[in-house]
Amino acid sequence: MGGTDPITLFNIKGFSALNIYDPDICKPFDDSRKGLNLGEGAGFLVLENEHSISITNNTPICVLSGWNNATDAYHQTASSPTGDGAYLAMQQALVKAGIGPEKIDYINAHGTGTGNNDLSESIAIQRMFGENIPKFSSTKGFTGHTLAAAGALEAIYCVQAIQHQGIPPNLNFATPMKETGMIPQTTYASGIRLDHALSNSFGFGGNCTCLIFSRV
Repeated sequence: MGGTDPITLFNIKGFSALNIYDPDICKPFDDSRKGLNLGEGAGFLVLENEHSISITNNTPICVLSGWNNATDAYHQTASSPTGDGAYLAMQQALVKAGIGPEKIDYINAHGTGTGNNDLSESIAIQRMFGENIPKFSSTKGFTGHTLAAAGALEAIYCVQAIQHQGIPPNLNFATPMKETGMIPQTTYASGIRLDHALSNSFGFGGNCTCLIFSRV
């Protein structure tokens, strides 16, 4: 599974027309965030089931233990203010993985740096995890929003977090959002036990996907 996307003038003009493009640095989850940056890239993961592994004799580096897609159908280009789609995607991915929310050690958030997305996702995370929110970060401060490649790239971040037992930081964060007060991981966290990592990817039309990766 994977995706790729180049930067084009069409994309830049489109996001600018929506007033969610920030020509300055992206600040995911910061109270002063003004919008997203665009990036380009490609990312792909090779998925094998047990039968395939019995033939290839490959050693899996991680397990895709949970997944779900949900649509809140709230707006063409905005997420639900109560985070309904994101909440449902996370909830059902946990059911698929057969684990409770307390088992998640890290969330790679969608975290675009836009006013609507970051607030909606934060509310959904609070609904899902209550007072026990796992360490979380958006890695779009490193890559920009790579659009069709974002889900794959951020899934890879989760796999590497489990492989290296370390959490990448949320760049450019200074001030918590007034509405939620949530504080992402702002420095690289190493030497911690990471068994389960959750990756959020959200798109236009309220199209929300959550993947859960687990240690082998």
